[in-house]
Amino acid sequence: MPSQDDDNRGTLSGAAKRAQQAMDSAKEFVGGADLDQLRTKTADAASAIYREGRDRLANNEELARARDSLSDSIRNNPLAAVGIAFTAGLLLALLTRG
Repeated sequence: MPSQDDDNRGTLSGAAKRAQQAMDSAKEFVGGADLDQLRTKTADAASAIYREGRDRLANNEELARARDSLSDSIRNNPLAAVGIAFTAGLLLALLTRG
């Protein structure tokens, strides 16, 4: 009777084989593809996603209220806004620095 470890190894082995097949298939697709055509399709898809996201954000009342509230806060406290932006930039720089 096979143990659970044997079942897990078999499952992992099967998953690894399927992943390898998918990678090989992707390599064949990319290797045989016309890169200009692939680049054009990718750019078109990215543009469509960007436009859809922009339209959804533009038509969202809650985000419009949040934007207006943020603008008012910045106008009322410009020094605090600059300090927060500086601190956020500094933290990002420190986190991304190797």
